[in-house]
Amino acid sequence: MEIKRVNVETVVRFGREGGLRPLWLIWEDGRKFEIDRVKRVDRAPSQAGSVLPVRYTCVVEGKEKRLYFEPERMAWFVEMVEG
Repeated sequence: MEIKRVNVETVVRFGREGGLRPLWLIWEDGRKFEIDRVKRVDRAPSQAGSVLPVRYTCVVEGKEKRLYFEPERMAWFVEMVEG
């Protein structure tokens, strides 16, 4: 079983006082998923290999999902299990 990194397009709101809030995930095939809420934001390592990203623990379609942001690359990704 291997953990794979999948880059995703993400629609984000920038707060007036700073900070980011992801609103939507968009897969390569164009499917869009609304992020119902963000439960927690912290710095945490990714099993898919990355410099210490910002982890957003989100609720998407009633399920808890982890979305990662790499400020150095301005890139968003999720982890997927292969195998």
